[in-house]
Amino acid sequence: MLIYIEYISRRPGISIEHFHAIAGAGQNGWADQYSDDQLIVNLGRTWRIGPEPEYLAVWLNRSTGLERLGQWENEFNSGNADAFEKPMEVVGRLDRAGCYRPLREPVPGITGPYYVEYLDFAEGATTDQVAEFFEKRAAAHPDLTLHVVADRIGHLGPDPRCVAVWGLPAYEALQDIAEELQDGTAPVVLHTAGVYANLGDEIL
Repeated sequence: MLIYIEYISRRPGISIEHFHAIAGAGQNGWADQYSDDQLIVNLGRTWRIGPEPEYLAVWLNRSTGLERLGQWENEFNSGNADAFEKPMEVVGRLDRAGCYRPLREPVPGITGPYYVEYLDFAEGATTDQVAEFFEKRAAAHPDLTLHVVADRIGHLGPDPRCVAVWGLPAYEALQDIAEELQDGTAPVVLHTAGVYANLGDEIL
């Protein structure tokens, strides 16, 4: 099973309307044509809260691992993906990407807003401990949806190593979850976080 996260920016001079039209059609078109690649969330930073680049797309492939990179390469080289990728190259820049393992079952996003955490493991923490910690957090926040929590495979992606995407019922729900990793006792260390919306719903 492979989680692949794309971190994307809008190119200078491209209107937000143009970017939404092309990026939305491109990502959804890829998901339709390559059904093994499931688009879990396709998000834009909202209210300017969070790091750059401002957009991220989280993909899940249940049937493959890192060999999927070679399969994608074949599709790109064949021209089969040009209808999605060439327009996207005009309006957006895929600044970086990462390969991850899910630490719990991913849940596709439907409505936002979303809270995204970028984390490292605390010293000495194990993958099992981090996975258990997020299970307990999810149970403690029944009104929130933990769409994704994923750990980077080796160094195949940007720092920090772990990403968690929470779906919120409303912005008020940020109050508790945004402050709960401040005491230093968790098996993860929060580096930064952001507030996101589905692509097209973000406030610049």
